[in-house]
Amino acid sequence: MNTAKSKKVKVLAIVPSAFCFGLQNLTLDFFKNVSPRIQPWFLNTRWNDGEFPRRLHAMGIPHSATWLGMFSRRLDFYNLKMTLHCLIRLPIAYWDFVRLYRRFRPDVIYLANHHEMILLWPLLFLLRHKVVCHMHDPPPPIPFQRMSFAIWRMAVNRFLFISESVRKRTALLGPIGPRDKLVMNGVHVSKLNLPRERDARFDDQFGWGQDVVIVGMTGQMTATKGHEDFLMAAKLIAGQNSKIRFVIGGRPLEPMFSRIKELVKEYQLTDRVAFSGWLPAPQDFFSAIDILVLASRHDEGFGLVVAEAMERGAVVVATRSGGAVEIIEDGVSGFLVSKNAPSEIAERVLELCSNPEIRKSLVQVGRARLETHFNLTTQASVFENELTRYV
Repeated sequence: MNTAKSKKVKVLAIVPSAFCFGLQNLTLDFFKNVSPRIQPWFLNTRWNDGEFPRRLHAMGIPHSATWLGMFSRRLDFYNLKMTLHCLIRLPIAYWDFVRLYRRFRPDVIYLANHHEMILLWPLLFLLRHKVVCHMHDPPPPIPFQRMSFAIWRMAVNRFLFISESVRKRTALLGPIGPRDKLVMNGVHVSKLNLPRERDARFDDQFGWGQDVVIVGMTGQMTATKGHEDFLMAAKLIAGQNSKIRFVIGGRPLEPMFSRIKELVKEYQLTDRVAFSGWLPAPQDFFSAIDILVLASRHDEGFGLVVAEAMERGAVVVATRSGGAVEIIEDGVSGFLVSKNAPSEIAERVLELCSNPEIRKSLVQVGRARLETHFNLTTQASVFENELTRYV
């Protein structure tokens, strides 16, 4: 027996999160699909809506919580309040971390992103333990962040990058080495009959006929995700094709949710745009649409919704935003458009709606690409190997 391969590896995973979004979903999926030799314990934040610890409990993964918050350099009331709350409770968080560390005695400390690295840096530096930091969305390479990165690096043994885009952007902050590896994200690839039939969830929920084409967008309701561009594209599309409907998914986070509703009314789209609300299973959203639009104005770390939509047979129109361009081959497995370009989104959506054969071709190629390059089972094995390589 290969002792190195069979040895149990205890991993202290730190993923503070108020809600479950792409990063949290992917982290849960990876740990759910690693082999039994990985024995995780998650340290969460008490500032959360309960979803993340509930899912850990359902998976049988032990976890505890403390006051892990976030610092911000912004000086508005909300961010100052958040930073102050974090600082006030930070001594408690450090005490809880040290107690858990001594009791659990991990082989590896796993950080889901650089925010946790900043928060716990003094302890990580003093412990001199094996630390793996999974980079999802690196900060911009401004002088302050480059200086900060030089300090982070002293406490981290290895970085893992979810896309080539993230690797390149991290390299702009400071040197990365041969131990720092690319581990692409993955999605569950389950059976799908092609040509696929759209699930009737939204047809029934909103009273739409099966003869319409449903275009969807889902994700965090923040300015960087491009909801405003999506709605402007919807306005342009609505003026040319009466058989297209639009659905927006995700948690109704303010202030963007109110802004979205204002634009729907201003653009006279109230009978064309609907809101699905939060769906715990992403597949439920993607199975019920024909086309997904990723309208991000910033560089996505990976673009998980792109892979999830392609897996369920939806065609994707995405901006050239970070990791998304590594998933889609433009014109082959989906379409790529410029950022902040609603007219380009509208043009591609109208083209897809007028030519079902193109949609079928893109779906077939996209599914095959997912199975080959972004299959969660394969990527979880890669993740496990990289997580434990130097244990």
